[in-house]
Amino acid sequence: MKISERQEYINLHNDREDLLLLQISDIHLWFSIKILEVLEKTIEKHKPDLVVLTGDYFDIPRGAYNFRDFLLRISLRYQVVFIKGNHDTLYGSTIFNLLLDIPNCHCIDDKMFLYESKKGYSYMISSWKNRFNLSKKTNHNNIVLLHNPEKIDENELQHIDIILAGHLHGGQVIFYKSIGTANFPGKFFYKYCMDRTRIKDTILVVSKGLGDTLPIRWNCPKEVILIHIS
Repeated sequence: MKISERQEYINLHNDREDLLLLQISDIHLWFSIKILEVLEKTIEKHKPDLVVLTGDYFDIPRGAYNFRDFLLRISLRYQVVFIKGNHDTLYGSTIFNLLLDIPNCHCIDDKMFLYESKKGYSYMISSWKNRFNLSKKTNHNNIVLLHNPEKIDENELQHIDIILAGHLHGGQVIFYKSIGTANFPGKFFYKYCMDRTRIKDTILVVSKGLGDTLPIRWNCPKEVILIHIS
């Protein structure tokens, strides 16, 4: 199973930072763990400073157990921060709660996570739900994890430097990609069906994801995103 490794570069500190985030989104696990094996190898290959996950990890309870085993393994070596997606709540809190209380693995749906890089820069990582608790401080950047970018309100982006999202799967079928990274025909239906854009002072990065409830893709590679912050 092959996945694309998309590279995104964000300069927040005039090249004084050296931070690598690896974003994973929309795995939609059923019974197979092949994609998790590929993901684990990809993480080991790049050794990111932080693994960030933006929702929809499983479609059936068995997938939740498999995903928990994956988190237990990777969190032994890497910091993990995640939010839930709409599919992750289909079977109630008992199943989703399998993903909680894993050491070194932080669910930020109802709290925020402060990360300090090797270069000494601080990042407050929040869910969209907690965006109003973010503040702007010197040497302090804010990153929001949001499953569905269509929930963005352009008037509520104060103090947010980066939003990482998923959910839209790139439209799953891409006939045409614009210079501005919009994916068509998905862009006709979803405002943020694109790879990346800037909304006022906020950079939005949207993952095409790694799986689909309806397994139909054309010219829309399954991907992880390597986000280089400098």
